Amino acid sequence: MLTTIAMSAAAVATSFAVASPALAYNSSWHTDDGDPGGVVYWTADNDIVKICDIEADGWATAAFVYHRQTNGTLAFDYQFYVGGNGSCADRKASEGSTFDLPENHNAYIGVCLMKDDWAQINYCDWNEVSN
Repeated sequence: MLTTIAMSAAAVATSFAVASPALAYNSSWHTDDGDPGGVVYWTADNDIVKICDIEADGWATAAFVYHRQTNGTLAFDYQFYVGGNGSCADRKASEGSTFDLPENHNAYIGVCLMKDDWAQINYCDWNEVSN
């Protein structure tokens, strides 16, 4: 009886461990300051751009999102920010056409630190990612 209960408990614990999905994103990068205060995560599926403020430094984390057009130039899509250590925000294609980036065109995403309602933008790091 005890063996059966122990085996059942182990099976339940294992099924929970297997069932919990891992955080799936294609790439991430940090702001370009010495002790990064922000991070961005990119997921091509549903065009998810997630940013997090990861330091109590008085700066918010901002994202700038562009896509590369067929002629090679960049087209601005949107920008957003989140402030407060530990806070995160995201934008995704399912929220509407503004956030639905063109398929088969690379996305060009910058993560920066921002102060004073966009008056100061600093420590940006940019990355071009496949979409």
